[in-house]
Amino acid sequence: MENIDFIANLHSQRTMLPKHLDISSRKVTYWKERDILPFFTKEKHAKMNIPEAVWLYLINELASLGIDYKHLAALAKDVWDKPRVDGYLDRKLEMLINSPFSKREESSKIYENLKKDEKLKIALLQEINPFTDGIIESILIEKNPLKMFYIPSTGDHHFSTGDIQLPLNLLNHLNELPFICIPLVPIIKKIVSVEFLIVNREFSYLSNAENEIKDIVLYKAPKYVEIVIDNNTLKPLIIREQHKSAEQLAVFFLNNKLPKNARLLIELRSQGNYKITIITK
Repeated sequence: MENIDFIANLHSQRTMLPKHLDISSRKVTYWKERDILPFFTKEKHAKMNIPEAVWLYLINELASLGIDYKHLAALAKDVWDKPRVDGYLDRKLEMLINSPFSKREESSKIYENLKKDEKLKIALLQEINPFTDGIIESILIEKNPLKMFYIPSTGDHHFSTGDIQLPLNLLNHLNELPFICIPLVPIIKKIVSVEFLIVNREFSYLSNAENEIKDIVLYKAPKYVEIVIDNNTLKPLIIREQHKSAEQLAVFFLNNKLPKNARLLIELRSQGNYKITIITK
């Protein structure tokens, strides 16, 4: 149940604009007109959630590598439109309904209602696909590294998560054709860190402890913060320079999937510095 709420909130939380990623409005307009950014209306810039912002950043990376708009439009159709037409959402809901992890009556009822609600399904069809699922799983659960493999000459692509082997047809192409591999986790971390800086409120995809740490590091602006987990069971995070703090914090949260019931022991030291112990046991 808890993850259902976090996933819904991640999709609905739209705070990012292209300018936050240093991507010009001219580029965005060009790509919108060519159906490369299907989640944007043609009339205006819409704010993006994290998966949409990752897609925009990814498109910018591919364009900088010389991939033309026709190839990018074909890729966008495969990533955003094909799963909708092929029934990806229905298959996902069926899997969740029948999963042993969602046998609780309340969870199964939620998934059943989602499947029957046509208006909600229309919205979800625009948002849920293997790409957005991979991005959200990288935020909520430890499923790194997430990479994109793309073969420009054929249009074949795959979003690889964890240690799962690549599809056989793609492996055969990789042995014969030039391909591009782009790690997506660094992009996710960059976007999360930018969001930390532009939004001054609690984040739905962070635990209470993580939100409290974020507030201390970013808004109390101490010169030195030492963060440890269960008395140094993991390498401590030391934050010294404020201009790097958001990026360091995003990396820390995404690399260490803290339990939602984690507690904090906060020690205020001299000159407004902090030691924060995260208690997970």
